[in-house]
Amino acid sequence: MSVISKSTWIAFVALLIAAPSMAAAEDGFWPEGKTYCVTLTYDDGIRSQIDHALPQLKAAKLKGTFFCTGGATYLWSQEEVDRIREEGHELAGHTILHPCARKYDWVKPGNAAEDYDDARMAKELDENLANLVSNGVKRETATFAYPCGGTTIGEDNHSYIPMVKERFFAARTTRNGFHVPEEGKIDLYEVKTVAGDQRDLAYQLSQVTAAREKNGWVVFMFHGVGGDHLAISAEDHKELLRFLQNDDNVWVATFQEAAAWVKSKQEG
Repeated sequence: MSVISKSTWIAFVALLIAAPSMAAAEDGFWPEGKTYCVTLTYDDGIRSQIDHALPQLKAAKLKGTFFCTGGATYLWSQEEVDRIREEGHELAGHTILHPCARKYDWVKPGNAAEDYDDARMAKELDENLANLVSNGVKRETATFAYPCGGTTIGEDNHSYIPMVKERFFAARTTRNGFHVPEEGKIDLYEVKTVAGDQRDLAYQLSQVTAAREKNGWVVFMFHGVGGDHLAISAEDHKELLRFLQNDDNVWVATFQEAAAWVKSKQEG
């Protein structure tokens, strides 16, 4: 960081955590008297998540959600997929071919979101869901993340959110920000996120502390961890987990767990 060192920032935020939260209430929104919620999500099922994120999560005794493109074993071995499940993490959907808008130069011809019609997208969603179910995910609680955050397909850019709603329990976008339950109902099929690869650790922690002060729900989106694309450094990822591990005010929940809680509170 350019102005303050990472250790200084961690110490500063730790002081904030030690102080009583002005936003906390006896009957708050989150379970077990927690002030706020953080969800750690990992997209695309890539190698560095196995090599770095998974052992760091285990060491911190925290759970995450892995949105897998293709079959759940697309870039992982079956043994690695089993390990993710056995360690209490969530496997979730992310389509088969990861269709994104044609404007991205890395999108293969024929696989852009504009090339999809409803039938093709429905087939991918069904296959993705079937792969998850075959790996122990309950069909009725499976969750999803939109590739590149895009929610439209076809040359007319029509929404495929209705198809996602028919198949999945909740869905995450890439729209920046976090949710504050007190500010209005949360649309569980357009959940906001904070990209883990953007800016620096100080920014990530500022989002956490802002969510804490507002009794909010912040969903982090990671891709590479210490390698691969859109990467956060392994060191910064570890420091973020350490911060969460040492904050008694936070409920660190998988995407499905947090969405289920929000749904129950909003319908209760």
